[in-house]
Amino acid sequence: MNPLDLLIPRARPYFPLPLRTSAPAPNSTTAAAAACRLSAAPARRLLARLPSPISAVAVEASAGKDEQEEDERFDWLDHWYPLAPVCDLDPGAPHGKTVLGLRVVAWHDRAVDEWRVFDDKCPHRLAPLSEGRIDGKGRLQCVYHGWCFDGRGSCHFIPQAPALAPPVHKNSKACVLSYPSVVQNSILWFYPRADAEHRDVLQRKRPPFIPEIDDPNFATMFTIRDLSYGYDVLVENFMDPVHVPCAHKVLLGKPAATALVEFDTEGGGPIRMKIEDANVDGFLSPQDNGGYYRYAPPCTFYGSPLPWDAQGEEKRKKPHFMHVFICIPVAPGRSRVITAFPRNFGLWLDNIIPRWFLLKYLL
Repeated sequence: MNPLDLLIPRARPYFPLPLRTSAPAPNSTTAAAAACRLSAAPARRLLARLPSPISAVAVEASAGKDEQEEDERFDWLDHWYPLAPVCDLDPGAPHGKTVLGLRVVAWHDRAVDEWRVFDDKCPHRLAPLSEGRIDGKGRLQCVYHGWCFDGRGSCHFIPQAPALAPPVHKNSKACVLSYPSVVQNSILWFYPRADAEHRDVLQRKRPPFIPEIDDPNFATMFTIRDLSYGYDVLVENFMDPVHVPCAHKVLLGKPAATALVEFDTEGGGPIRMKIEDANVDGFLSPQDNGGYYRYAPPCTFYGSPLPWDAQGEEKRKKPHFMHVFICIPVAPGRSRVITAFPRNFGLWLDNIIPRWFLLKYLL
């Protein structure tokens, strides 16, 4: 088994549940088997009351194993998921996104200058709120009947409700589902659980933080791209360095004629990859050149030519760049990737190189 299979959580396709069918009429054989099971039931109950040290040990070992597996089990819903870089989100309009098959809408609440993430369904007639607008008071307004919602998901206005009628907009059924959200590293993230117990999830868990993206000594250009293949293929792609010379020729350029070296392209050789701190929270892989790769599931994979523990002057003065790949499971057979390349040299290049160049030629 490939050891990375234990570290990379794989998205499982969604299948419809089988239709429940009526049980077939019992024949004589099944009736006899049922009678045997009934007659054996008293004996099984008697054996269950007898002391059995071996069984007790087995049960205890099984319970301990179950607890260990529970600790190591990956909970897909207990993680933050990115929606888009903030530079790609217009604060004057709602934006619909799909993550884990969940349709959400991101919009900017100008009352508190924060981005919000709601379920992309109006509680009235289930119209997509991402097709709506931001009204004159900064509220999210449904395009169908004009219901307006504040940053907490509460309905503030129903145009069709009589002015002197009971305030039906205050009914809890008129609220839209609101998810915890945060902007970190200039990316909007959301947590896919909207229960009251998860409202303060930021105090317990935050998205992976990459300090170089927020460092003013670095320049970072983001790209975002939707892909027509699954999340598992996307993650494996970024952990597969041998595809780069074939698929990303622009990254490497054309070698000079004097630098050409003949070698066997079919024999190949192993890529030495050391894994440290591998667990359900990902892994750290130190490289022979002194750099590292870090995988923080389910989305974030990044690397640097500097050591993992590099700090201060070494990180600021030594020219280098990082590559950050954020892989997003959208739906079965669909994924999305956000890329960033923080660097501490040539900061002026962002003024002359358009973002579409990176998207077209480097990815």
